[in-house]
Amino acid sequence: MKLKDPDLMDFFKWFENALNRAPRVDKRQKMRMRRKIRDEIYLLLTWEKPTPSGIMSRWEERLADVFKVLNYGGKDDLLKLLIKKIGQQ
Repeated sequence: MKLKDPDLMDFFKWFENALNRAPRVDKRQKMRMRRKIRDEIYLLLTWEKPTPSGIMSRWEERLADVFKVLNYGGKDDLLKLLIKKIGQQ
């Protein structure tokens, strides 16, 4: 039940849209955040049996600065996307 490349691209798009909507983040911060996001998403390829809650808890820990700048309800939307993608497997 591994995630596939199209699923990862959807996560990249989601994070990119979320960062584009974050008004209080400068260009350098966004570049750093994108690198961290990319690293965390590619790491998902190594997970044998990812769960939405497991992924979210890891991301909340590792991407705390990204989640701070998200709009209200961003985490919930991301969790719904994770459930949708992993549920399709």
